[in-house]
Amino acid sequence: MHRPKARTWVFLGVGLALVAVAAFLLNVSRPGPLTPIGAPAGGPIPATVTVATLNLWHDHPHYSRQAERLQAAISALRALSPDLVCLQEASRTPMVPHAAGQLADALGMAGAYARANGNRALIRFEEGEAVLARAGLTGEAWRELSPRAGLFEHRVAVWGTVGTEAGPVVVFSTHITNKPGEVNNAQICSLVELVERERRGLPAVVAGDFNAHEDTPQIRGLPAHWHDAFREAKPDAPGATSLDSGKRIDYIFLVDGDGVRWQVLDADTFGDEAISDHRGVWARARLVPHP
Repeated sequence: MHRPKARTWVFLGVGLALVAVAAFLLNVSRPGPLTPIGAPAGGPIPATVTVATLNLWHDHPHYSRQAERLQAAISALRALSPDLVCLQEASRTPMVPHAAGQLADALGMAGAYARANGNRALIRFEEGEAVLARAGLTGEAWRELSPRAGLFEHRVAVWGTVGTEAGPVVVFSTHITNKPGEVNNAQICSLVELVERERRGLPAVVAGDFNAHEDTPQIRGLPAHWHDAFREAKPDAPGATSLDSGKRIDYIFLVDGDGVRWQVLDADTFGDEAISDHRGVWARARLVPHP
């Protein structure tokens, strides 16, 4: 007599459980939101700008030497004294509460961070990209690149505009999928479209882990006004940044603006396994008028 009612409650319970599981799966790895980090800073920065980019290597779920590696990264970046820093795999874990935020505070910089993968509130892990500057950023934003490489894999670009003595510059930090071939190529095309649309004719810095060697079609096919800072400064140096593959996959691209172009003064790699499974890249360049 009570069986139909009991069966109804079972079905209802199963339905609610499935909804809960679906909600968890939809949110366990979801990009965003944008979060301000660091202390407000003054500006503008000089027209001769030092930029650094670094993949911090979260090493989920092992987090090997993560706190120590973050301190080593802080020391290395302090030695470079950059005006702009672009970070990838900036994580929030049980070992490091907020890598990008801690680094910003330690360097006296301010900026923006956006989660790309994971969700610290749900699984105690997330990682994303960040842009830091010695001057305050304006117009901070983020966007997911397309196509998505997998159900739980998201790749994003984070950007903001910084004032320099030569005018505003838009700074982008990104991490492209390590899936080779078409997906990597398509995400880089997506990034180019995003940068060209969002910079609105201003000069730009586009830095990060592209997971593509410089001889691949997607890197060789970048627009001519995207200058590979390291290669212009060091035409014959190997410049490997991946300590696993021995290939150069991390870049700083300097994008000319309307009436202004970048003049690269110097560039190199920095760091070793004490920091990450990547070497960072730094570049020094200045903005000069260009008719």
